[in-house]
Amino acid sequence: MSPSQRAPVSIRLAQSEDMSKITKIQVDSIQSIGAQYYNASQIETLIENKKKGRNWKELIFVAEIQSQIVGFSALSLIEPTINGVFVDPVFIRQGIGQKLLTALEKEAVKNRTRCLWVSASLNAVPFYESQGYQTIRRNTILLPSGVPIPVVTMKKVLIPPTRAEIIVTQLIYILVILFLLFAVVLRLLFGG
Repeated sequence: MSPSQRAPVSIRLAQSEDMSKITKIQVDSIQSIGAQYYNASQIETLIENKKKGRNWKELIFVAEIQSQIVGFSALSLIEPTINGVFVDPVFIRQGIGQKLLTALEKEAVKNRTRCLWVSASLNAVPFYESQGYQTIRRNTILLPSGVPIPVVTMKKVLIPPTRAEIIVTQLIYILVILFLLFAVVLRLLFGG
């Protein structure tokens, strides 16, 4: 199917038999889109790392168009982290990544996750920004081969604190400050 034919996109949980297609989509995406942002050594290292398969504890959604997997997203089951959103390069810019990210965010909210974090590849930063993620810092991850890969740590608040939570937090800060001031005054008065 050509990308110009706009068939409906369906999102479902991945199954074990989807893993080879998921790996292929990730590798193809890194080769075609990532090559604009990373050097040949970094691309080669990323691809070799991805070809080893996904061995993390994660929830994976796949996007399908007429039973063809065209993208996937992965949410860590250990920490509030997105492990990736990848779309087949032939199907980019059709809203598939957004649908995959929305599926992850809904799952996170269902599990009362207040905010999600992602170590975004340089090429993915504009996508995450368009979905409400904020840049926290630029950093580098070292893959097992020792090759440094620049990424951008980003986060999005999914469940903002309630007014009551904000007030309680402020009261705790005030009490801590008062306690510290009291300790300083006692020390000054009684020495020691």
